Amino acid sequence: EQFIPRYVVGVDLGVKDLVITSNGLKYHKLEKIKQLENKLKGLNKWLSRSMKGSKNRQKIILKIQRVNQKIKNMRKFYNHLITNKIVKENDIIITETLKVKDMIVDGKNKLAKYISNSNLSEIIHQLKYKASWHNKRLYQINTYYPSSQTCSNCKTKNKVLKDLSIREWECLNCHFRHDRDINASFNILDEGIKLYLKDLQAEQSI
Repeated sequence: EQFIPRYVVGVDLGVKDLVITSNGLKYHKLEKIKQLENKLKGLNKWLSRSMKGSKNRQKIILKIQRVNQKIKNMRKFYNHLITNKIVKENDIIITETLKVKDMIVDGKNKLAKYISNSNLSEIIHQLKYKASWHNKRLYQINTYYPSSQTCSNCKTKNKVLKDLSIREWECLNCHFRHDRDINASFNILDEGIKLYLKDLQAEQSI
C-alpha cells in the first residue's frame, strides 16, 4: 500500500513545556506532578533530619517511595496521552535525536535533572513504536541542528539563544518575532521534511 501523507508535525521537547508541536500545541507539565514533586522535596528534608535506624525514618522512606511511584505512574500515563494524540492525528512525525545520556552527565545541572526526571527519551520511544504500529513515519533530525537558535522564517542563526532563559525573541535579520519552542518545532518540521523527500526520491527510483 502506497504511503500518502496528509498531516505532518514537528515535535520539540522543551524545558518550560514538556512537548511543543509545529501546529501550536503545548503540553504543559501536569500541576499534580508539580505538587507531588514539592511534597517529595519536603519529605527528603525530613529524611535528612531524621535519626538513622529510627521508626520515624522508615515511615518517611515508605512515604517517599509511594510518592515516587505516583509520580512515575502519572508521568507514564500523561506521556501515553500525548503520544497517542500526536500519532493518531499525523502521518509523519518529526523529532530531534536526543542523546539523553550525554545531556545528564552532570547531575548537579538543573537542566540535566529536568531531562532525567521528565523522561524525554520515553516520549521518543513511544512515538517510535506507535508510529510503526499505525503505519506512520517518524523521522529524527540531527542532534546538533540548532533548532532553537535558527529563525524559521529566514534561517538566520542567533547564537545568543543558547541562553535557555530567553523564551521569546526577534530575528535581527527579518524582524520576525518568535516563541522559542514553537520556532524550534517549525525548524524540526522543515529538516524532517527534507529527510522524507530523500526517502521519497529513493523509493521512486527503485
